[in-house]
Order: sequence, then C-alpha cells, then structure tokens
Amino acid sequence: MRLFKIIPLILLLTPFMINFVSSAEISEEQKAMLETLPPDQRASIRTKIETANELEDNLEEVFESEQNLIERPDYEVLKNLKGAESEECMNCIFGYEFFKYAPTTFAPINNVPVDSDYILGPGDKLLVNLYGTTNKKVESFISREGNFFLPSLGPISLIGLNFGDASKLIKERVRNEIIGTNASITLREVRSINVYMLGEVYQPGKFTMSGLSSVSNALIVSGGVNKTGSLRNISIKRNNKTIASYDFYQFLLKGSLENDIKLLDGDVVFVPFIENTTRIGGAFKRPGNYEVLTNETVLDAIEFAGGFEQDVSKDAKIELSYYDQENGTRIYKSLSKDELDFKLSGQASINVSSKSGYKVETIKLSGEFVNPGEYAIRPGDTVLDIINRAGGYNEDSYSEGGIFLRRSVAKMQKDAFLRSADDLEDTIVDIVTKGTLNNLSEFTLTPISRLISRLRSEQPVGRMVLNLDYLALKNNPVIDFRVQDGDELYIPERPNSISVVGEVLYSSTLGFDPNLEVNDYIDLSGGLKESADSERIFVILPNGRSSLVKKSLFSSKNILIPGSTIVVARDPRPFDAINLTQIITPILADLATSAAAIAAISD
Repeated sequence: MRLFKIIPLILLLTPFMINFVSSAEISEEQKAMLETLPPDQRASIRTKIETANELEDNLEEVFESEQNLIERPDYEVLKNLKGAESEECMNCIFGYEFFKYAPTTFAPINNVPVDSDYILGPGDKLLVNLYGTTNKKVESFISREGNFFLPSLGPISLIGLNFGDASKLIKERVRNEIIGTNASITLREVRSINVYMLGEVYQPGKFTMSGLSSVSNALIVSGGVNKTGSLRNISIKRNNKTIASYDFYQFLLKGSLENDIKLLDGDVVFVPFIENTTRIGGAFKRPGNYEVLTNETVLDAIEFAGGFEQDVSKDAKIELSYYDQENGTRIYKSLSKDELDFKLSGQASINVSSKSGYKVETIKLSGEFVNPGEYAIRPGDTVLDIINRAGGYNEDSYSEGGIFLRRSVAKMQKDAFLRSADDLEDTIVDIVTKGTLNNLSEFTLTPISRLISRLRSEQPVGRMVLNLDYLALKNNPVIDFRVQDGDELYIPERPNSISVVGEVLYSSTLGFDPNLEVNDYIDLSGGLKESADSERIFVILPNGRSSLVKKSLFSSKNILIPGSTIVVARDPRPFDAINLTQIITPILADLATSAAAIAAISD
C-alpha cells in the first residue's frame, strides 16, 4: 500500500525532484518512441516512464524521496487530497488550507514599498541624494550603534526612529547645516531579522527573514500551524513580554491587517494549542469547521460561515450541539434567530436546514413545440408536464427523433472517455518500458496517439435514449420521468433524409428512399475509405437507439426510417500490432455515436 501512496505524489514533484529522476535512465529506443508522440502526451508518458524505471531500479530510493516530501510545509495537505486519507481533511479547521502551497524557504524581499513607520536598525542601507548647491549621493549602512554617516555632517543617530521620522531628521540637518542643499532619502536594502517560531507550527525553529516581515509572513515561512495549533490566539513576544495577540481570521475573513504587526529581530511567535472548535453545516454560505475563542457566540460562528443561505426561512430553527463539561454529557438545543447570543465552548456543531423550492431550476425546450422556450421546473415535474405547459408538439413535430440532453450524463460520458485515454496511455508506457513488441517504428504508436487526443478533446452532449412519443408518455407513467435542472429537449421537424457519417469518402445527408438499403446510401456517399471497418457498420435510429448492420447473402436487412444515421466505424486493424483491437473497437463506436448525436443537434 505504501508504494501506491508514493506513485501519485511523484507525479506532482517539484523541479528539484524531477531532476532527481535522471533522464539518462530512459533508453535511446524509448526516447525515439517518445519523439513520435504529440508534446502533451510525450511529457505525461515520459513522466510515467521515468517513475516506472525509478521504482523498478531502486525502490528504497523512492522511499527516501517520500521522507523528503514530508519536510515540505504543504505535504500534509497534498497527502490529504489523495486516496483514502482525503476524508481526514474534512476535519481540518478553516484557514489551514491557506498554507497549502507555503514555501519551504523564505528569501528576504527588498524591492517592495516601505511604510513610513518601518523601524530602522543596524543593517538597513540608506541612499541619500543631495541636490542644490551640493550634488552628491551617499549610500551606506546604519552601523551597529544605530548611526548613519553623512559627509559634512558626521554620524546621525537614527536608533529607534522609523523611516518617516529618520527622513525628516536627515532632511532638516541637511537643510540647516549645508546651505542651499536639500535631500531625498531612499531605503535601498532592508536588514534581515531572526524570528523564532515556536509552539504548534509546522516547522518550529529560528527563521531569517526580511525586516519588513509581519506575523503572517512568519507563519508562511514556517509552513503555517499544524492540526493542533490555533490560528486565532497567536502570541507575539518581545523582550520576554507578550506585546500582541494575532487572529488570522481577521485577515482571512475580513481582509484586515490591523493586528498583523511588523516583527523585530529576536521576536518570538508562539502558536498555542487550539481550544474550541465549531462545525457549521447545512444552509450556510461557507460551511466548515471553525476555531472559536472564549466568549464567542453562535452568532459569531455564523458570521464566520458567511451567514445563512437565502433559502433559509425567517422562522428556521438552528440546531446546536455542544458538550457540557460539568455534567459530562452532550447537549442538543434548538435556537431561534433571536437566541444566537449563546456562548460556545469545547467542540460544538451548528446546523440549519434550507427551504425547498427556493432554487430556480429550468429546462429548455426547442424545436417543434407550440410554445418553445425555457420553463421553470416545479416540484415533481415530469417531461410530460413540461411538454403540456409548452402547448404540446406542433403538427410538424417528429417525436421519434427527439433529443433529450442531461448534464450529468454528459459528465459521465466525458469521464469514461478520459479513463479510456488514461488506459491507452498506460498501455503505451508498458509497450515502451517492457519492450513487449519488436520492430517498433515511428508509425506504430501514431494511431493510438491520435485516438488519445480525440478522447481528451471530445465533448459529449449527454444524450439519453428515451421514448418521447406523446401518447406513450401519457398512457405509461413508468416512462414519464422527472426532469432536472439544466435538461434540454429538442424535437425536430419530420425529416425526409438519411445521414451517412464516419469512414466514408464524403459524409453526407441524402434524401430518404424506401427502396434503398444501407450499402446503397454508403455508395452514394462515395463508398468506404480504406480506414473503414466494413464489419462494423451500424445504424442510429432517430430516437438514439443503435444496431449493428447484419448482412445476409443478398442484402443488408436493416430497416431504415427517415432521420436515421448510418455510421461507419474506423477499422481497428492498425492497432493489431499492439494487441488493442478488443479495447479500441468499442471506443471507436462510442466516439462515432457521440459525433452522430452532435451532428443531429447541429442540424
């Protein structure tokens, strides 16, 4: 199991770790095969090959790399996003995810604006421009004694002064003592300071950072707090005295930097254990787990969650659950919106239910309806209810060719295509790494590479095969299904044509002739391409159902009706060399069916 946890992480490695897996471990033959693939697939497959080679050659080295990953500040969160441990992140306190991509090192930043209240100290470099009767530039560091040396004036003591006051002092000295001369002052370099991060931080210790750093910067450089640390009761100590308390929620929820004080050299940032938490669930704008301080109330916690959703009724009851320390039992209360001043403690939970029917849900009807358009979905609405509200079908309608689309079905179809693309990509990796085939050329993998690209780019429409005949829906409640938000129903005009798509010379739409059969329509479309699979020709009926053409000795006995689509699938024989025919054949059929559905809607 440990190996399966490592493999997904290796695919997300930093550039350092990518260099750690040497490209020299890929053979020349493998490199040549990779060059035949498109750039996007080449990079993905190359990564998988490198990973496979590294695991095969030296498993212990991979285990060591896992230990290196643990040292990353964002490793815990990344780990929780993978596999079975993802459920653990449901218990994370709101705010922890802010440190997901925290850096492991912190380079001092000098090219940022400096506030006038920045306290100068030894190590800061000032640039003084003298102009007027005297034109000169003086650039120097503030000494350990806190002095800045300016020729003609000597040392100027700046100890304890902020940048604004120091600038005024230097300008006044220059103006008073060097006649006809003024000065402008710039802070060229900011000194580095040492700050101690202690308590429940991800990486405790002493950190060197820019003198412009604040408490939030220090939290980021140390990787943030760990799962037992408080985000709202962080102490800042200076000269063994607590000078401030930092609440990260003030920044995270309100955008306030009021208590994000600037740090000085030798400051200690101490993160204590978290004390009280409240889980907020239900119809809130931002449900989750929140840290609450002593004396904070239910109303405060609800404000953390962004307040109620709009579908919460005015007389809704708020369910409160908390642990009573005195009695040693969990208490359950039902509060009205006027009773939200209840103080929270320990581990509590707050829940509220929403009011059904608030969310707007619609379905779009187009084509041959008496009144086509977009209609609101009422509770319990079925497709027949919607059709009736649209006035029913008009006299030109052809319900046999109705097309019903659903977003969830489109998503499932797309997911299936992506899974197939991943499986085919893994097959390429096996072929190249294991050398299962001899005499591989640059053309061997080209067909499968193109198929992978097609699977990734295809956007299914989510067509459901249904019986949309009005009388059938009216007489058979079983097939009169409920509609969902985002559904679309298109009813075409009664057609008089047959479409031929796929591996034919000219994809075309031909007039319907009851005397013509499948092969006749294919001949009228220029005949089959060399890439066609003559054994896998199928017909898609107007209602979306499909059937394989069965050939007899004399003719193909498939009944075509107006609006049918003849689909000629691609010959899977180019994939015979890599033993993928059985896998590729249904994929090609699915792609052809998807293309036919899109074409039907476009028409």
